[in-house]
Amino acid sequence: DAAMDAAACIGCGACVAACPNGAAQLFTAAKYSHLSLLPQGQPERWTRAIGMVDEMERWFGSCTNFGECETACPKEISIDFIALLNRDYIKAQFKNRRLSGQSS
Repeated sequence: DAAMDAAACIGCGACVAACPNGAAQLFTAAKYSHLSLLPQGQPERWTRAIGMVDEMERWFGSCTNFGECETACPKEISIDFIALLNRDYIKAQFKNRRLSGQSS
């Protein structure tokens, strides 16, 4: 199951070291996905997406989908989790805009 695949991340940093941009996107996506794919992770899903991505972008480089992170990962975490995180991040931004009364 996808949540358990994401939970395999051991936080070793091999993905960040292998990335030409020094991005922590695979690590962040694995941690985010593990929590967000479980039923008990649903209540905070959208705020978690915004918080984790904003904090990651504050300290690390941007992901440009080279895929070096996936190759370097000793637990073979798929970059598909990055797509899930990006999707949820965009959804969360729109949800927050609607809640705050902003229009598109």
